[in-house]
Amino acid sequence: MEIVSNVVLRFRDGRTERVSLDPIDPSRQMFTILRDGARTEVPYTDLKAVFFPRVAETPIEEASGSTLSVEFADGEVIRGIAHYNPERNGFFLYPLDRSKNDRIYVVNSAIASIEVERY
Repeated sequence: MEIVSNVVLRFRDGRTERVSLDPIDPSRQMFTILRDGARTEVPYTDLKAVFFPRVAETPIEEASGSTLSVEFADGEVIRGIAHYNPERNGFFLYPLDRSKNDRIYVVNSAIASIEVERY
C-alpha cells in the first residue's frame, strides 16, 4: 500500500496538522506519518481522529455498516456509517455528509460515547 497524502490529524488537545500517512494498521498503537520529509510515529493516545478530505474527481465509495453517532471527549459529534468493533484500536467512519471528508479513522480511546441509530 502507498502513502496517503494530505490527511488531517486531529489531536486530543485541539491541534490539527496536515501530513502524509503510511497505511493504517489497526493492530498497532502508532500511526506512521511523513512530516517535513521524515517519518515520525504518533501514538494513538495523542489523536482523536484522522480525516481523509474528499478529492472532487474521485468517486464516492459506497459505505456499509451501521449508522452511528460518535461523541468525542471534546463534545464533537459525528454521524456516519461504520463497522464498529470496540476490541480494535479504531475504525473507519464514512460521514453521512461526505462533501468535505470521504472517511474518518476514529481512535476508539478518544470516544466519549457511541450510539447505534435506529430508524
